Amino acid sequence: MAKRNQNIVALMEVGGSHDECLYSQIYALNNAGHKVYLICTKEIKDRNPSFEELLAGFVIIEFSKSKFKNNVILLGVIRKLKGLEVSKLVLNTAQGGKIRNLCLMSLFSKLEFIGIIHTTRKFKGSFTQKVINWKVKKYLLLSEYLWSTVTPPRNSKVDYFYPIRYQGYTHSLPSNEKLEVTIIGGVENRRKDLDGFVYLISTLKAEANFTFLGKSDLNHNDVHAFQLKLKEMKLTENVKTFNTFISQKEFNRHLKKTDVILPLVHPNTPSADQYFKNQISGAMSVAFGYKIPMLIHEHYNFIEEMKPASIYYNPSNFSQRLSDVDGFKKVRLKMESNPKFDPKEQEKRFLNFLFEC
Repeated sequence: MAKRNQNIVALMEVGGSHDECLYSQIYALNNAGHKVYLICTKEIKDRNPSFEELLAGFVIIEFSKSKFKNNVILLGVIRKLKGLEVSKLVLNTAQGGKIRNLCLMSLFSKLEFIGIIHTTRKFKGSFTQKVINWKVKKYLLLSEYLWSTVTPPRNSKVDYFYPIRYQGYTHSLPSNEKLEVTIIGGVENRRKDLDGFVYLISTLKAEANFTFLGKSDLNHNDVHAFQLKLKEMKLTENVKTFNTFISQKEFNRHLKKTDVILPLVHPNTPSADQYFKNQISGAMSVAFGYKIPMLIHEHYNFIEEMKPASIYYNPSNFSQRLSDVDGFKKVRLKMESNPKFDPKEQEKRFLNFLFEC
């Protein structure tokens, strides 16, 4: 039997907004026999208890308002990584001033940096990103389509993978008395066309439950206006939101009964500026990982990677498309057998990029 590779790898996420991408990476590295450390905040550690059994350890850091103190903290991270004999550092969110400073401090270190980019805007003129590019020579995107649209930074390699392994979830066909529709994330007009949503559900002929599966900030004007609009149109009972962080267990429980995922991205709205042009919607990764079909606006039917997982609608036929339960089941069964949606295949892409490029 061949000896398993014992490279020591660290992952780093200090922004707090993309820890949903970490489990797939940790699992893949651990399963391949690598020793894995996670550099993160205490908040990220506390809300992801499933990470601990797969990690060699955590490096917990808490930044302050002082730039000087933060640079001292970053120097401490570099010393810690050297002491742990880490050979590769994967930046789960490879952007921002703190990551720039970390790259500058490590510029002449032998430690290899690999970055995950969540918006292709970072390849289009960001000076901070250009500095990060001095150290990071390998980047991963979370979408094949976005990967096909970028010009890699000079002397860099760029590829893609889908982080679609979700801890504790088993696939099964839902059996609901009423259709269950899930919108991934909280109520926020910048990311979701809320006005369009209210119009669409006002046109329905059959009853359905809609859940915004993410934390919605009750103090946000978008949330207040949205709830007021639902109340005015007597649609409140059909729409569920959460005002607290959703645990992985609750996330899994709800998706287990979900018939279809609604990304709620529509052309010529703020949601279209946010998604599919420069970054991918989290709904896509969740749909691929949980093998749940998406109901998506027909404007986006040119994106090939989403076609095997999608049923398309426009405002005039939304009600008809939403009632096509048999169509959802057929798409789900095709997704189950599609190798592109197999987490093992995606983790192989991730590992090959880290160790063979």
